[in-house]
Amino acid sequence: MPTDISQGFDAQAAIRQTTGGGLFDLRRWFAGPELFLFALTLATGMLALILSHRFAQAVAWGDFMISFAPSLGLIILGAYIRARKHMPRAAICAIAAGIYIGFSGVITILIYLRFPIATPLIDADLMALDARIFGYEWREFTTALSAYPLWGKAIGWVYGSSLMQLFAAIFILGFLARTVALYRMLVTGTVSLLLAVAFWWVWPSLGPSAYVTLPADVEMALGLIHGQDAGTRLMNMAQQGNDVISPQIIMGTIAFPSYHTVMACIAVFFVVGTWFFWPMLVLNGAMLPAILSHGGHHFSDVVGGVVVFALAFGMATALVPGKGTTPMQPDA
Repeated sequence: MPTDISQGFDAQAAIRQTTGGGLFDLRRWFAGPELFLFALTLATGMLALILSHRFAQAVAWGDFMISFAPSLGLIILGAYIRARKHMPRAAICAIAAGIYIGFSGVITILIYLRFPIATPLIDADLMALDARIFGYEWREFTTALSAYPLWGKAIGWVYGSSLMQLFAAIFILGFLARTVALYRMLVTGTVSLLLAVAFWWVWPSLGPSAYVTLPADVEMALGLIHGQDAGTRLMNMAQQGNDVISPQIIMGTIAFPSYHTVMACIAVFFVVGTWFFWPMLVLNGAMLPAILSHGGHHFSDVVGGVVVFALAFGMATALVPGKGTTPMQPDA
């Protein structure tokens, strides 16, 4: 009988546990989508390991393993309370959060193995496209925004809230017993990140902050998160690479497609039908100017992020079967 704080929870739509499995039967501890995401994370890690040797790139593997400890801890805790304490809601939340943290950490290594970048960057093409189609230029946009410094700094907080929004969505879906929606969200998040990284590996971009010099008063007024210093660091990495890839040097690197846009889409779409939807929608309405300014993005990056989200969600729907076409439809 479930012992979660809320009553009437039925996790059978997503957790196909065998009642007679032994201690080492993974199906006793983890659901099918979780095992799929474990395999995807492992495969990504193996690819990163192979490429690090192929490129003779030093990686601080020990430091990364330490940084993965929270992910592993959450997964183990979730498996334990699912199998031993009969708390399926809390279990799925812990495992889902652990999976997302772990996959994000592993793929970060893969991203940084792209430096230095010897192939042409596509930023000039993106800036020309922005000017021609959207009438957008980063310096003009940030300069105009700097006339409203309180608003500019407020959306900096919004920009920094993306990851916490995803964790909030995980707990909302988990404790509302929307397991199919939760697994689709997880697959959407991981597959979209893979798609974004794959595109960026082939057609790399750094964003306008690596090319455009802003007036000092503009950057100070907005308190830009991804400003001139970040752009300079990105360009240096693109030209010279990194002596050692370690958690201490990690920063946002991918311009097109914008993964912050993907995260905003995920946070809003998957809480449709709950009272969390409107706060998420309002919050992420402010995310667009935040991505462009504090994220140092081309406008095209945002469009690319929406496309990547749509592709990944379509794949998640196919990979995680279940009733309903809306994310908040009950599993049963």
